[in-house]
Amino acid sequence: MPASRIPTPEEFADALFARVPVIWATVGLIAANLLIFVGLALNAGALWHIPGALLADWGGNYAVQTHGGQPWRLISGTFLHGGLLHVSLNMIALYQGGQLAERVFCSRPFLWIYLACGIVASVASVWWRPSGLSIGASGAVFGVFGALLGYVLVSRHAIPAQTARRLRRGLLIFIAYSLAAGLLIPGIDNAAHLGGLLTGIVLGAALAPVSRAAPGGRGRAALGAVAVVVAALALWVTVTPPHRPAPAVGSLPVALQQQLSETEYRLVTRHHLVLDALRSGQMSTAEGLRVIETELMPGWAELADALDAAPASAWQAPVFARYARLRREALQALTMGMETGDPRWLELSNALQASADTQISQALRGAAPPQD
Repeated sequence: MPASRIPTPEEFADALFARVPVIWATVGLIAANLLIFVGLALNAGALWHIPGALLADWGGNYAVQTHGGQPWRLISGTFLHGGLLHVSLNMIALYQGGQLAERVFCSRPFLWIYLACGIVASVASVWWRPSGLSIGASGAVFGVFGALLGYVLVSRHAIPAQTARRLRRGLLIFIAYSLAAGLLIPGIDNAAHLGGLLTGIVLGAALAPVSRAAPGGRGRAALGAVAVVVAALALWVTVTPPHRPAPAVGSLPVALQQQLSETEYRLVTRHHLVLDALRSGQMSTAEGLRVIETELMPGWAELADALDAAPASAWQAPVFARYARLRREALQALTMGMETGDPRWLELSNALQASADTQISQALRGAAPPQD
């Protein structure tokens, strides 16, 4: 389009289509999200509600595991969705915003914007809910719309006034409505939405030409990328994981030490996941009970039995076996509370959990072995 004047709406649209005739990045992202959802749905045997435990197994951004040594979940979680409605709404929004954003920024920069916004959105979610599970492309999609808003605000000289007004109004309405819905509807991760949105605005403004005479803006793009990285790192380092694997216990055989550490971490991690998913509505009561009764309670019982079979020289084994049984008993009381609604069962569960925590704290302080 001519550099000496602002293009007409028709010229602006023609220039965008000529620049990127095929929106392969948008279509590819949508295809990847849909294919992964099909795999999830087949695995779960469900279409409208994917269990939170399965989403965590497939790479959901479960904060305990993400910050506990699996940071790849920051990106894998953005390709997972909790049901058909969830993935449909996100993919419709991605198509609507992506086809324009990809033509404005070109395919590869658009792809980097999408991934960067998704990652920062996941970091924001971990920061806001240090024991939560977040999944979905909405943080990255918010970033796409934020990038368009940043571009429109900075490059008004290069966009027809009518087109700019329409875009600005539509983007602000979409963003405001989506954020308001996140405040009113339980289970929506507004921290991820805001993280993706702000990242998109920064990157979109950084990549936008500030004048017709100087369309490049590479320095601003680099500065914007640095700002995003610094912000993400600042959020990341302020997160304190709610649980760490138990340290090795000197009195136990090496194989049993490893079993204790790995099993305890896995079961406590899963416990946090179930409770958070129940609170946020991502897991039904029936599914929560199933996970507790078929995974958590048998896991603690198996660990207690393994500790009971330890040699007599492993003088701390009975203490850890008692800890495992208290954890199982706390879960048993929790299931009774979930089934009956009687708060007394929940109070008993909390008391047993506190007793278990005291038991393992004393054991990990490394008290001296008993004397003859």
